[in-house]
Amino acid sequence: MERRKSTKLFAKIGIVVLVLLFLLLPGLLRENNLPIGDKSYYHLRMAEGGEDSLSFSGRENVNARGWNFLLKWIPLNVLLFVMGIISLVLFFLILKPLSLTEKILSMGFLIVSPAFIYLFNVGERYGIGILFSLAVFYFLVNKKNILAGVSLVIMFSLDYTMALFVLFLGLLWFFHKKKAVFSGLLILFLIFIFVFGEWKSNFISDLGALIGISIFGLFFIVFCLILFWNKRKFLPLYGVLLGLFLFSLRVEFGIFYFSLFLSVLMALFFVELYGMKWESKLVRDLTFLIVVCGLLFSGLSYVNRLGSGMPSDEIFDALNEIPEGHVVFSDIGYGNWISFNGKKNVWDSFTNVPKFEERRKELMELIDSRDAFRTNEILNKYEVDYILVDSRIREKWGDAGLLYLLRYNSEGFRKVKDEEIEIWRYYK
Repeated sequence: MERRKSTKLFAKIGIVVLVLLFLLLPGLLRENNLPIGDKSYYHLRMAEGGEDSLSFSGRENVNARGWNFLLKWIPLNVLLFVMGIISLVLFFLILKPLSLTEKILSMGFLIVSPAFIYLFNVGERYGIGILFSLAVFYFLVNKKNILAGVSLVIMFSLDYTMALFVLFLGLLWFFHKKKAVFSGLLILFLIFIFVFGEWKSNFISDLGALIGISIFGLFFIVFCLILFWNKRKFLPLYGVLLGLFLFSLRVEFGIFYFSLFLSVLMALFFVELYGMKWESKLVRDLTFLIVVCGLLFSGLSYVNRLGSGMPSDEIFDALNEIPEGHVVFSDIGYGNWISFNGKKNVWDSFTNVPKFEERRKELMELIDSRDAFRTNEILNKYEVDYILVDSRIREKWGDAGLLYLLRYNSEGFRKVKDEEIEIWRYYK
């Protein structure tokens, strides 16, 4: 009895250590104090209010007003940490029907997942969206429908696309006993998956996906699906898993809901597998040790990737040398840093705007083309004044196209900064 209590205490302490590690380590590993990634810079800029005149589309991001408002009053790193803790507490409370072992395992698998690490270390609106999603689910399972409705209304000010998805899940919850309505909703869901969006080719973080799942988690879940494919108690969960997986391949934020469910299913599989009859306890223990260490290693690898990621101080130092209000062309991932620094970008990672595909095709043509006339035509169309290039862009773009013209066409371009980060002035 005493041993069981000490084991549970050790597990709880382990969860606390894990969550502190994975919420704080990416920031501690950074060589600077700059926020990770690029999209948070748009929200930080919009938190100051006003119309966005520096992004290529001149848009006002109505899909994140609530998140921008919070960033105006609360420091980003504090907000992300608090959101991560609250989200884990809500996740634990939602899993009330499960055993303590299953709940602790679910939390552990979620904490080391790339999706959780990304959500609460990168300042995108998805983290607050997931927090309120969990709040909606918590109130629903506790039959507090009014509070669930209030949480859902708040979600619409944070991200209306996530709010619509949670509304859909809520409808499934209410009508799960009415087969006709429930089946109709599922059919609509499948139609949406196969009609809207584009399929993602990479969803494994260890193979380069920005937000994905661990390759060790994938191997473990596939192994368990094969082993327990005919277990009746798991059959409904397989359907949910498939639906969320397909959804995650189509919709950017789908991976977060998929990871939440995957963490729970992995915990259920873990307990089921551990309770099976093994011929050797040593083999059993080694198998589970490999799984746990693999998931932990994958999570730490992703933490290191985020912590060592862009931007760098040198990017903003270079941008400071460009006069305010001028138009700067660079890689698409640099657009939000450019506008955060007070310059106008030509494109950025917020691509859900009218006629973006036309813009993308022309700018990709600009990058790849050696035709000086066509290059000037595109640069003039988008009123480009400066071009920013660093080692990552040179590696990505290659020596052909625009980089070739910058090097050998001295008539239209002049290098105004010749260091690791190059800045070229374009003369129209």
